[in-house]
Amino acid sequence: MDILIVSTLTVGLLHALAPDHWLPFVMLGRAQRWGRWKLTTVTMLAGLGHVSSSLLIGAVGVLLGVAAEKVNIWESGRGSIASLLLIGFGLAYMVWGIKNWGRKHSHGMEHAKFVSYWTLFALVVFGPCEPLIPLIFVGYGFGWPTVFLVFAAFSVTTIGMMLVQVHLATLGISLLRFHWLEHGSDAIAGGIIALTGIALRVFGL
Repeated sequence: MDILIVSTLTVGLLHALAPDHWLPFVMLGRAQRWGRWKLTTVTMLAGLGHVSSSLLIGAVGVLLGVAAEKVNIWESGRGSIASLLLIGFGLAYMVWGIKNWGRKHSHGMEHAKFVSYWTLFALVVFGPCEPLIPLIFVGYGFGWPTVFLVFAAFSVTTIGMMLVQVHLATLGISLLRFHWLEHGSDAIAGGIIALTGIALRVFGL
């Protein structure tokens, strides 16, 4: 049990280092001028949805008696789709940002930004949390209470690490004082989000 919990905490911490767990929030938050509270709330909710979706899939696999390897294949397929969707979202947001480069805020622009926020949220929730699956199966050997203990430990470390990276990166970007970056922040954010998705596919992060 001790080894399982320590492993869960370690894997959750390392898992959250992947750029898709924090960089899109940094870029979109900066482009849309989110405050600290909104940035924290959005990241926490998306992170919770992210790990919860894999808990649900892992639990279904356990109940149906499906092998962990097969469940991980499901998760891997979901990850491939999620990375493509992230690339598509980034490119679409970049094109929208280029079209609206330097324009003043309007109701239509605010609506588009609202949609983009929920789109990113859905993509992160849809994205797989593959390292959690084998931990769930091992935890099930100790009973369902241990499964939920594993989920809680994994969630705390994953979401905590996401928040640390998001706020540190946001602080670093805030130190950049280039006027043209402010006007083109949406286009730049979209491009970096798309590159994040490409990196996931190329390097298998």
